[in-house]
Amino acid sequence: MLGNQPAFILYILPLINVLWPDYLPNAFSAKVISLEQKAQGMLYIKLKVSKRWPGFSGGQHIDLFLINNGRIVTRTFSLCSPVSRWQSHREIHLCCKVQHNGSFTPLLAGLAVNDRLNVSKARGDFVWANSQQSTTFIAAGSGITPIAAMLLSQRHWLAPVTLIYRVKTAENAALLPELQALAKQHKQFSLFISDSAVESAERFIDSLAHFQSDQYYLCGPPAFMQIVRHQLNMFNIQDDCIFQEQFGLSVIRVDEKNAEDLVQATFFHAGTNRVAHIAKGVSLLQGAEDSGLSPRFACRMGVCFQCVCQKVTGQVRDMRTGILSGHGEEQIQLCVSQPVTELVVKL
Repeated sequence: MLGNQPAFILYILPLINVLWPDYLPNAFSAKVISLEQKAQGMLYIKLKVSKRWPGFSGGQHIDLFLINNGRIVTRTFSLCSPVSRWQSHREIHLCCKVQHNGSFTPLLAGLAVNDRLNVSKARGDFVWANSQQSTTFIAAGSGITPIAAMLLSQRHWLAPVTLIYRVKTAENAALLPELQALAKQHKQFSLFISDSAVESAERFIDSLAHFQSDQYYLCGPPAFMQIVRHQLNMFNIQDDCIFQEQFGLSVIRVDEKNAEDLVQATFFHAGTNRVAHIAKGVSLLQGAEDSGLSPRFACRMGVCFQCVCQKVTGQVRDMRTGILSGHGEEQIQLCVSQPVTELVVKL
């Protein structure tokens, strides 16, 4: 197992956590400095991050790590604050939709001022790379958060910029006051609100013809972005002029109903075996759980190494890097491994 760990500290992490329960390697400490309801169901969180935290660009996202019943849980969120706030006060801000029947966001609602948690480095390529070209931003729902960070971080307005914000009534428009203030401050920036209670989806899509720019940035629910992107293509906007956000691990899209997209995996545990048929686009951990097994895990993102087990035969793909394993015996992490060929795994 040691040979499969990128650092010795990961091998002794369970011992370290006995003394420092909140410690995580490759993560950074953060303290809650305020909590506020910004819009219906949206929680605005201000964090003061460690001096070691390397910073971010507007549009990037981070992972939040919390301890729940002794288990590390994590979720990805876009930053919504200006870069200048981090530079001057070491503050970062998040605006999170609280799903009361969810497994993670209700824990955020239970946070209090001065509570401590861990955050990852900022990552992501959804950044405003060329502000010298005219730009139209199109956001829906919580997709406004990375776009707000881009706009609030902008110091020099060199070309016309438009934000089209699709919401379910103005009461649900997170960060609207900040964006309205920005529109009053800069003549180059125009803000348009599309209220779904008043403007139909068809009318909204048709209205995009009136917004001509050199480049477009989209963020929102996947179905929303797919429809908007298709409509922009209909207006002869090329794909290389359209940028959009995607969260989480990159996965291979497959038709789970197609038998050709299923891989047989045999899991051995405590002298018994269970045969599962797992879609190529999901992790072995999820596939095992869907088959009624309960493998050990913690972070579900390849950080804690609690789900390491022995692959006897078969090939897997690392969901983070796309790298293929060998076909023989080796240790793998269930949470970030996708099946490629028929597998035998010891849990």
